[in-house]
Amino acid sequence: MLATDLEAYLRSKAGYHVVALPRARLNVCDVREVESAIEACHPSVVINTAAVHVDDCEASPDDAFRVNAWGPRIVARACERRGAVVVQISTGGLFGDEVRAYDEYEPVSLRTAYARSKYAGEEYVRQFCERHFILRLGWLYGGGITHRKNFVVARYREALGKSVVKSACDKHGSPTCARDVATTIHNLFETDAYGLYHVANEGGCTRAEYVRAILSAFGLDTTVEDIDSSHFPRKANIPDCEMLTSFNLGYAGVPRLAPWNEALSRYVESIKGAEGLA
Repeated sequence: MLATDLEAYLRSKAGYHVVALPRARLNVCDVREVESAIEACHPSVVINTAAVHVDDCEASPDDAFRVNAWGPRIVARACERRGAVVVQISTGGLFGDEVRAYDEYEPVSLRTAYARSKYAGEEYVRQFCERHFILRLGWLYGGGITHRKNFVVARYREALGKSVVKSACDKHGSPTCARDVATTIHNLFETDAYGLYHVANEGGCTRAEYVRAILSAFGLDTTVEDIDSSHFPRKANIPDCEMLTSFNLGYAGVPRLAPWNEALSRYVESIKGAEGLA
């Protein structure tokens, strides 16, 4: 999702030549492939969006650390040798159960293989590439309507033709539009304020409140029933709260992202009527 929106956004900006390499052409865990790609492209900036996601990490920790930690290590070392800036995409799922927004200066609580592997990737990037941006993102949505991880489209399709859908009322986060993340990354490029940033649309909500907002934006009158997250068993023991806020964006002079409900409404309006949505 993020790679799709990043490519489209940066191609729309003057002064950027974008090389977007799919997994079939670049394995971030292969030293030779990464170094060859960077040598061929001579990039000023490399954005690493490759990842193994939450439940898959629990099923295969070896793959989790290979892609989420060792891959960023390879990319960071190659960028340092070439003199390129590296942008590492991380996660907001590094904290705990207390319901509040977490800033960049909070101690982490690494409860899942996903969290441990993503944080290890952060540490490698800090260690091996001096000029880096590490971005911890909120509950990401965006890209095309066919993206498997596009929560907004998935919940819309789930609700079609139903009078009631169920959603967790005890999990909290900051829904975050990939297009707004792309804008923020572009804004960070205009600075030399390297370091760690929480990048999420402002505010937070429960998963159920998020679903209500999605269905409302689409004009559906489906009722969302609040239930406990235990009704949705997962391999990963994810924290109850993944809400994020940023101090560092303000310090760097970069605008914070719009409130989550405004961004969501804007995104839904942009995809309404898309072929294949229903």
